[in-house]
Amino acid sequence: MQRGAAIQQFLPDTMPNLNWFLPLDACHSLDELTPQWHALLEQHRMTPACDAERYADALLAFVGMSTLSPHLKLSAVLAFGSAFDIDLRLAIGALAEQTWEADVAWPDSVAASVADNGPALNVATGDAQLAAFVLGRLAGLRETMQHDGTRLEAWTAAFWQRFLAMACRHGSPDAVALALGNGADPLAADGAAALAAAAAGPGSDEDTPARQGEDEHVMQLLLGAASARAAVLATALQAAAGADRIAMLDFLLEQGASLDAAGPAALAAAARHLAFDAFEHLLGRGADARGAEVLAAAVVSLDETMVEAVLAAGADVQAHACVALTAAFSAQPRDLYGGEPDFIRPRADMVALLLRHGARCDDAGVVDALAGGYRAGEVVDTLLAHEDIDAGGIDFIASLACRAFAPAARESSAP
Repeated sequence: MQRGAAIQQFLPDTMPNLNWFLPLDACHSLDELTPQWHALLEQHRMTPACDAERYADALLAFVGMSTLSPHLKLSAVLAFGSAFDIDLRLAIGALAEQTWEADVAWPDSVAASVADNGPALNVATGDAQLAAFVLGRLAGLRETMQHDGTRLEAWTAAFWQRFLAMACRHGSPDAVALALGNGADPLAADGAAALAAAAAGPGSDEDTPARQGEDEHVMQLLLGAASARAAVLATALQAAAGADRIAMLDFLLEQGASLDAAGPAALAAAARHLAFDAFEHLLGRGADARGAEVLAAAVVSLDETMVEAVLAAGADVQAHACVALTAAFSAQPRDLYGGEPDFIRPRADMVALLLRHGARCDDAGVVDALAGGYRAGEVVDTLLAHEDIDAGGIDFIASLACRAFAPAARESSAP
């Protein structure tokens, strides 16, 4: 079976919306594409106005998987693509090798000024203005690439890295295999996004057994392509823990993920994202929650129940008081809470909880965290009037505040 046919057979069931372009694969020119392009994106709610990320995914899927000729695909992206929502040089990088034909000449009117940045593109259209627009955009983008000093190969690699992350987000083994076959590296600088997407999955509403199976298949492909299997497993374990995906955690452990090496970071990810089930599951499998990293992650969530769970698992708040108090004074976990909370009372409550458990640390890092915290003065006022802080705790906070808000005192305490 041809690659394009195999992907088309696979897409409808496992990559919802990313198969938006399939009706376009029967076209032979831009003139046939024009009336369908925007209508199809609208139909699948993948326009920039609907969702910029979905729109970028749509273009990546089209460039990487459409069975149209490379010339027509690149022409379509240059004709209709929004440069505000995705860098169109990615498409040039993906398709350059297949469209770089020295015998395609530029129009005589512009050849003298643009011919030195490569051959023109064979634009299939009877609309002279549209053809001129496509060629002009191509010339401009190539000129930008030359000006930036970025080699074409770098844009090719960048496209397949972005494509890999998209394929992992949508749980498509075929698309992941296509990206890996074109050189995408799950351990590249931006590869962690792909690994995290594959391990975290789509969210609880879509996390069906079938989807879990697809994600495990994707993870197997990533593990097989990686030069360092342990690094892939460690990154994936953190992402799965943060997403509260118990089945994925077990799968990764079966594949060899080490709780000795990666367990604390995974527990920290679970604590930071309030993934209680994953936290307890990792503890049950032997992960160690006693380190400062896990306690700090729980404190940053500003959730007292999570902090109590970490303390119950053996974390020593007195030994890690500096880290914990620094995290509490600076915490603003907006990704966990709706609206625009100021976190004044939650930060004060978290500090009060730590003080009740014996946390005391007045080093410069804690002082700076208090001084630099959002609306820090109000946090201090709340703490000084807090009903759950004893006299010793009040004195401690007052001393910190004096150093945090008195410049002379802060300068004298600096190391």
